[in-house]
Amino acid sequence: MRLRLRVISILSLVGAVALAGGVVRARQGPPTFHGGINLVSLNVVVKDSHGRAIRNLSGGDFEIFDQGRAVRLSDFRVDDDPVSIAVLIDTSGSMGLGARLEHARDAAATVFGQIRPGDETALFTFDQALKAVVPFTADLPSLRKGLETIAPFGSTSLYDAVAAAARQLADRHASRRAVIAITDGFDTSSALSASAVANLAGSIDVPVYVLAVAHDEGRTDSRATQVEPVEGGGVARLDDLTEHTGGLSFAAEGPLDTGLAVKQILTDLRTAYLMAFTPDPAPGWHPLVVRVTRKNARVRTRAGFWMTGPPLSR
Repeated sequence: MRLRLRVISILSLVGAVALAGGVVRARQGPPTFHGGINLVSLNVVVKDSHGRAIRNLSGGDFEIFDQGRAVRLSDFRVDDDPVSIAVLIDTSGSMGLGARLEHARDAAATVFGQIRPGDETALFTFDQALKAVVPFTADLPSLRKGLETIAPFGSTSLYDAVAAAARQLADRHASRRAVIAITDGFDTSSALSASAVANLAGSIDVPVYVLAVAHDEGRTDSRATQVEPVEGGGVARLDDLTEHTGGLSFAAEGPLDTGLAVKQILTDLRTAYLMAFTPDPAPGWHPLVVRVTRKNARVRTRAGFWMTGPPLSR
């Protein structure tokens, strides 16, 4: 059985990003850059055509367009700041099949093994609700011990879990933040509607990464995952779940795949360019376009932001 991932709600959450030719079109929310004035923050990953991080750019190498209008950067940093990561493990009933939960634990342990002094990580599980197993901490023994306590039960509410984790990350002070969800990909019971999750995700600048653990029936391919039709027509892939937030999706088939995926995620977080600008005050959705003047550069970031914030609805 091929991995299936229903992304109707999440696709509405993350909007539309194009990743090619050094141009990103974005859709997401209205966070503030830490500084006391109303600024829109961006974590921007830039890579060359071989997937290697480009780390020697300056603010003058970026062009940012808010609703098609060029804006000037108010802040630009390349500091190796600490990271804040919410690790979510799917503990729904289907994760009890075969070695799925074991693979998920191993993937989470790999993430924990990449944590540096000053970083913080939290461990959550989700089935029908998000549950905090270990709150945000730098204590690796506590995180590893938390992995021993989780067990599969219930149905899957992936959308609700991502939304709840996003709420928690909004309260963290780190500029480099991410959600890493480890799942077999079935969402069977989310309560939040597509528009509600989209409105919530539109409030902070947090990339979402998904590690799809291997199905026991055979290998999975995150770029060819079968999905449900998207509202308004067409279909979406697992990539659409993540890239529109500036994140990525990976098929975690074994220790090698998992290790490479985690290394890429942490490299993204640690090498992303941190920048901010003063937005146009017009209320509503502001799509963003981010360009890099460097030849063959590929850009990944979130897709835009809300001014005054969107209304939440179910």
